[in-house]
Amino acid sequence: MIVPAAPFLAGGLAVASLVLASPVSALLAKASWTRRAPRAALVLWQSVCLSAGLCLIGAGFVIALEPLGHNIFDASAAWFGRLWSGRALVGMTGHGIITGTLSTAAALILFGVLIRSTVLTVRRRGAHRLLLDLLTGDRGPDPSGARPGPEIDDLLSDVRILDHASAVAYTLPGWHSRVVLSAGMVNLLARAELVAVIDHEKAHVRSRHDLLVLPFQAWGTAVGWLPGVRAAADSVAELTEMLADDWAASRSSPSTLAKALATVALAGVSRNAGVAGSQTPAVASRSVAARVERLRHPRPLSTWALTCVYVVALLLLAVPALSLTVGWS
Repeated sequence: MIVPAAPFLAGGLAVASLVLASPVSALLAKASWTRRAPRAALVLWQSVCLSAGLCLIGAGFVIALEPLGHNIFDASAAWFGRLWSGRALVGMTGHGIITGTLSTAAALILFGVLIRSTVLTVRRRGAHRLLLDLLTGDRGPDPSGARPGPEIDDLLSDVRILDHASAVAYTLPGWHSRVVLSAGMVNLLARAELVAVIDHEKAHVRSRHDLLVLPFQAWGTAVGWLPGVRAAADSVAELTEMLADDWAASRSSPSTLAKALATVALAGVSRNAGVAGSQTPAVASRSVAARVERLRHPRPLSTWALTCVYVVALLLLAVPALSLTVGWS
């Protein structure tokens, strides 16, 4: 087996990073098959994202650490040993020091953006939660015009009701999550449809979709100038909605949820209604037509196709990791 020299390995990793972050992400965002298998598509999206970051940072470290060892582990161990003895730069080349510094800075920026976005999100959710609790109390006031009856009361026992005429449903995730419906939503839908909508929102809480969406949104803000990065954030948000649809449909029926989505959409919900304070879009705010179509006419991917998706996701992470482990000399 011929092991590639460090410059070739670093160049290959750098090119792979750019390809994954731009054209691959753009093509994956436009692919129609992802809607047929949202869970597998989300796994693939995470692999694309992690692999792009690993390739980018790994390329710089290969150039920086080449003189210190035969692979990333040996070279890193040697560098930390020299750092401990106060001779961190001994044996490194000038261009290696520059490349290593840039790679470290890139890693710190990416993680820094993620941490900052997480902190800001937690603060905004806290402020939103306080405001929501002030407006609704423990269970929320009986909104004007809401249908009375013990069945509706039982259904909404753990849901916050906002006294607003527009039909809105969203989730406020976190340690103390909230599922929020507007009075307009309660009045608009039949009981079975309300159950489906509430199950959809609870699916977001149950699976912590906000944690899945957050990194893509954060990095979309940091490197959104790359064509595929913002498309990735939009695609992941849409796929989490479809994944929540699948869970809700399994508890009621696909036709009931599809009818609820179509009813809310036709009632005139704006694109951004109900998104404030949440990392997952409102129930009828994104690609409603596609979501209704897949619920009414499901076309799941075959087992063979799903296996291929998962294998590709595994290879995207395994190939760069093995390349760094095998080494460059």
